Amino acid sequence: LAFADFYTIAAMKGALFTAASASVTTPTTWTATATVDITKSMFWMSVPSGKAAILVSFWTYYEAFGSSAQMELQAVIGSGGSYASGMTAITPVSSRPDLGVSSSIITYAGGNTGVVVGSTTNLNPFWRDGAQFTITKTAGSATASAGDQYKFGWSAFQSGVEIVGPGAQFAINQGSQAGTGFVAVKYIEINSASLPA
Repeated sequence: LAFADFYTIAAMKGALFTAASASVTTPTTWTATATVDITKSMFWMSVPSGKAAILVSFWTYYEAFGSSAQMELQAVIGSGGSYASGMTAITPVSSRPDLGVSSSIITYAGGNTGVVVGSTTNLNPFWRDGAQFTITKTAGSATASAGDQYKFGWSAFQSGVEIVGPGAQFAINQGSQAGTGFVAVKYIEINSASLPA
């Protein structure tokens, strides 16, 4: 069974979910830090016992970078971490809202006040991206014509990742001088007992 077929079947059953940060127009203000900060994640997910999340895709969109500085992104799965405080709970939305299906996976959007205890065991930092130097462009900027990349993403068609509960976490972390923007994650939720041993 090809992943595309599995994805389509899951979507039709309502098992495909999207968890997205912020409102339609208001970006999240992320932590101003020179390097990736695993304690102030852009996005954080915890998978409970008996459940598994199969990541399908995620993307981050920067509305601003701040002044000229390095910008880094990292996605990691692991265990041993926990939610502490200050993040915004996200209610994941099913691909089939007409079925009334809800997700039991816990998701949060992180800003500059959110605090998590980063995963400490079974770490799998499977994605990293960024730019050596980025800067928020303005109409009057001499560099306005040289736009920085502002959207970064990952797809399961590149490499598959499963997050199996209990106690497994997934986080997207960032480092930028004064980054603001949006993040969204798509995942398929299944019972972990249906995974092969």
